[in-house]
Amino acid sequence: MSYRGEQKIKGTTYVYEATASWDKNKQHSQSKRIYIGKKDPVTGEFQPNKRYYELYPEKAQQKAHESNLMAPVSYKTVQSRDYGAVLLMQEISDRTGLTQVLKKNFPTCWETLLTLAMYLCCENSALYLSTQWAENSVTSVIPTSQRISELLSSLTEDQRMSFYRSWATFRTEKEYLALDITSISSWSDLIEMVEYGYNRDKEKLPQINLAMLFGEKSHLPVFCRSYPGSIHDVSTLEGMVLFIEELKLSQMHFVMDKGFFKQKDVDKLLEGYIKFAIGLPLTTKLAKNRINASRGAIVQPKNAIEVDGHLYYAMTFLESMNGRRAYVHVYYDPNKAITQQNSFMHNILRIEAELKNGERSFTDQDAQKYFNFHKTKSGINIHRNEAAINEKMQFAGFFVLLTNDSKDAQYILTVYRTKDVVEKSFDNYKNDLDLERLQVHSEAAMEGRIFLGFLALILMSSIRNVMKEKDLYKNYTFSTLMGEFKKLKLIEFSDGHQLYTETSKHLKSLLKAFDLKIPLLPSI
Repeated sequence: MSYRGEQKIKGTTYVYEATASWDKNKQHSQSKRIYIGKKDPVTGEFQPNKRYYELYPEKAQQKAHESNLMAPVSYKTVQSRDYGAVLLMQEISDRTGLTQVLKKNFPTCWETLLTLAMYLCCENSALYLSTQWAENSVTSVIPTSQRISELLSSLTEDQRMSFYRSWATFRTEKEYLALDITSISSWSDLIEMVEYGYNRDKEKLPQINLAMLFGEKSHLPVFCRSYPGSIHDVSTLEGMVLFIEELKLSQMHFVMDKGFFKQKDVDKLLEGYIKFAIGLPLTTKLAKNRINASRGAIVQPKNAIEVDGHLYYAMTFLESMNGRRAYVHVYYDPNKAITQQNSFMHNILRIEAELKNGERSFTDQDAQKYFNFHKTKSGINIHRNEAAINEKMQFAGFFVLLTNDSKDAQYILTVYRTKDVVEKSFDNYKNDLDLERLQVHSEAAMEGRIFLGFLALILMSSIRNVMKEKDLYKNYTFSTLMGEFKKLKLIEFSDGHQLYTETSKHLKSLLKAFDLKIPLLPSI
């Protein structure tokens, strides 16, 4: 049941249409209001808004003809297309310089590449569905499935490297860059790059690996490279150094987690005077020695630092490695120490209970490491290995960074935290951009698909940067934010007239946060 009503708010009388319905779960009626205009405060005449003309397009046609002193004619809406999300992504592409670099390096197909990248950024769906999305959105091109396949396979290594070179020059003035790696699985046996290896979820699947360079200040991806799936993290460093030289990135800083650490690779970085910050595994002799050296002295006021609002204590040691200077920064997080110790002891108690109940084997690795067993006539006595437990507990809250860049522990930790940006971006890259499982059947198509994902990640990372800067994550996820922008549609009429749908309060605030303005429509 529908009806029209009025509501007076701060002296203004608003007109709405309401639809009543019965809620079976709550057992009462409810109504949904759509505000369609207001009344003139003097004459009382109804003044419709854009939402009214969307609901009653024949009224829009009638008004247009009356304003031109023409008699009303029969009228139909031609189409309604999504505009808000495209507006956002197109503006982001222009601001970051992506549009400019694509035009330069792909003069004949840049619009198709950008449209596909926008689709991947906007929709978590398979690439072949981009045709339908483009038809329902205000885009400059509508790619077909055949065109997409041909395009993916036609992008050459020279074209991609030319793009990366231009993009790196455009984006990375005096920026630090972070390196990380991830795995993407594929079942295709036609791709030579695909080899068996363990991905980060410990699944033994055919896969490729990706290494990526990221801007420390811009938080935008700069370069991406695929590797055979059997190559380990540490083996990518030497190859990436060569690409850095090719891209002419003079201000370079590798930021790597401890999975990358291998002394011979660190020596190569030191010999090449390439700046780096890398997590030092606590199992290494160097890390253990420096933690032990700082244990009794690190928690002092002079050693307190703050990074991103979090308290740490830090001490720095100068090291000489193969004739090169390096610094070992030891950090202690008192809050994390308590959390780690409590978690570890809870695990010890759980293992002990399972051993006594027969739910865990005495040959279990943790059982062997943290417990001693003695056979008696009545059974097996279980005793905690206090030496092993204490050794584990004493490293709780500590972590160590090795660098050749700076003796400033606070600065290095700030730089190192860019690794979090990379890790989150890789999750976005695989999950949000439909790259969790590659669905292509040739190496050329695979490289093209990865490149499209890279372009989409530029858009996505830029949007996420604004969300973080303007504190939008407290009210939106990336998906819900894009959903708000999708609500802005462009209505096109048969006589050429156009209008936008009503802009909600939430969308207006988002447009302000992104410093966006909806373009004026041409008058006919």
